[in-house]
Amino acid sequence: MIKSRAFWIGLLGSAAFLGILAFYFVDYEKVGEVLVNANYAYTAPALLLYTLALWFRTVRWRYLLGPITGGESKRALFPVVVVGYMANNLIPVRIGELMRAYYLTLREGVSTMATFGTVALERASDVIALLLLVAIAVLFGAIGVQSTLGSLAEDVPGGLPVLAFGALLPFIGVFAVVAYVVIVSPTKVRGMLAAMLRFLSPRLRARVVGTAMNLIAGLTVVRSWRGLVKVIVLSLPVWISEIAMYYVIALGFDIRSAFDSQLQFIAAIVAFGTAANLAGVLPSSAGSWGPFDFFGAAALTALGLDAEIAAAYALTVHVVLWAPVTVAGALLLLADRTSMANLARGARAARRQGGGSERVNDGFQQRHAEINP
Repeated sequence: MIKSRAFWIGLLGSAAFLGILAFYFVDYEKVGEVLVNANYAYTAPALLLYTLALWFRTVRWRYLLGPITGGESKRALFPVVVVGYMANNLIPVRIGELMRAYYLTLREGVSTMATFGTVALERASDVIALLLLVAIAVLFGAIGVQSTLGSLAEDVPGGLPVLAFGALLPFIGVFAVVAYVVIVSPTKVRGMLAAMLRFLSPRLRARVVGTAMNLIAGLTVVRSWRGLVKVIVLSLPVWISEIAMYYVIALGFDIRSAFDSQLQFIAAIVAFGTAANLAGVLPSSAGSWGPFDFFGAAALTALGLDAEIAAAYALTVHVVLWAPVTVAGALLLLADRTSMANLARGARAARRQGGGSERVNDGFQQRHAEINP
């Protein structure tokens, strides 16, 4: 693992963002005062809210796995979700996502790569849900910048409607891309991928396209507008619960007093959650240390919060997100008599083998034909 170039790029990414955070945001004496004076009693209800968010993730994943498992699971899915988050927190380069898929293979006997396709759809729906929530916050003008929005709208050709469309554009763009991939026929998707990768050698192109089609095999359940919308609807309570967790922790730092209204405060927390979590796409070590903290703190500072409070709060939220689920996942693996090393080896083997591309793709094509005759 430590020989991987991606590992070192991620490590350097985390070091860079944490360094920027320390240089621009941190007066260590003030941050210490903020951390000492914070009310950590709020972390208890915050953890309950995060557990609720994980439960909603389990509900969404069960729906996505329906065509793969036949609508029935032999064992509970919640422990698999927790173990997956534990793996992401400890294993770099997102191999933790594949470990979750492999862990489900051990428990249910389903295709690892097809299951990984559902995880990929989860991530896409997470992005769509976050963009939708922040777009709503912007459209309400609730992020504490109403006067700025008003003056900006006067300078933008077309005024407020154009500004509102700009706020919704990222949501619309991501939704359109996901909709294209999950709704059009597999034949068209395969042709598009082959055309995009024509610069690769035929052998490598076939392998990449085959692996991609295995991932898409996990998207069978949303082969309709209705299915895609349902996945997004199932994603909203996930993020509402998690952002509620951020909100409760913010009460312990008295961040509410920095904003003029309750609505502005809520929208600022939405902005924090969106910026911090979308930063996860940037190179970082396991657990997204660095990008999460920097961009979350930067969002709050841009909205008028004191930099030291923003930095201390962002780091505290990250610790509360990271530590409990990591410990819980390790205990669940121990109780299941499964090791992290075994999961990592199995996940890497599944990635190298492509999960049985022909078998998975044949089943995928058949299921698509049944859904869209």
